[in-house]
Amino acid sequence: MKISGEREDDKPFLLGHSLGGTLAAIFGAMAPESIRGLVLIGTPLCFRPATSRFRDALVSLVPSDLGEAEPCPGSLLTQMSALASPDTFVWSRLTDAVLSVANQSGLEIHARVERWALDEVPLPGKFVHQLIEWLYREDRFCRGELKIDKLIGPKSVSAPTLAIVNTADDIAPLEAVKPFIESVATRDARIIEYPGEIGVGLQHLGPLIGRRAHATIWPAIISWIDARRQGGGQTPFSKFCG
Repeated sequence: MKISGEREDDKPFLLGHSLGGTLAAIFGAMAPESIRGLVLIGTPLCFRPATSRFRDALVSLVPSDLGEAEPCPGSLLTQMSALASPDTFVWSRLTDAVLSVANQSGLEIHARVERWALDEVPLPGKFVHQLIEWLYREDRFCRGELKIDKLIGPKSVSAPTLAIVNTADDIAPLEAVKPFIESVATRDARIIEYPGEIGVGLQHLGPLIGRRAHATIWPAIISWIDARRQGGGQTPFSKFCG
């Protein structure tokens, strides 16, 4: 996928959150020569049983013969997520609202997240079926058995990779990220742990919108990218607790 005459400086850093990060990692495995690096935020990458309660519950709830022909309504995706992880999508949101009352800024962010959550976007049925079967149920990507034109897995990822893990998040906990990051082909792979915070509505969104995340995590992300834009940063796998 490298364009003729393309300079190293022209290659982008690819950033993704949640499922967007999973898709970014898949692209990075398919065409590692086309990117400078990967930043994966709250991104589940390993789907072995017991890697996350959300994964195990979702696999048990969704039938393997889920239809592919029709679009999957956003409301159905919301309900499936709430059933798979009520702590994440119901109770923690209520708790966050109560704890945010004393802080006007936190309460405003929480309200915006609640409004955003009402925008339920449908997804193609075939995509949802493949997501559940190939990734969540069969863990093909982490096992190196995902075939998209060719077989890809963590050892197909050779670009520098940074993963941000919210330790308060059930959707992409450390156990669903670390095995993949430790297996990538590049030695320049790193995990930054973020402990979550009040006033974000959904902890899964905390690294994107949290005030503490903006003060500590994003400066670290920017520094990581800048170091690689300048040709440095070839360090072994490491962990940083923000």
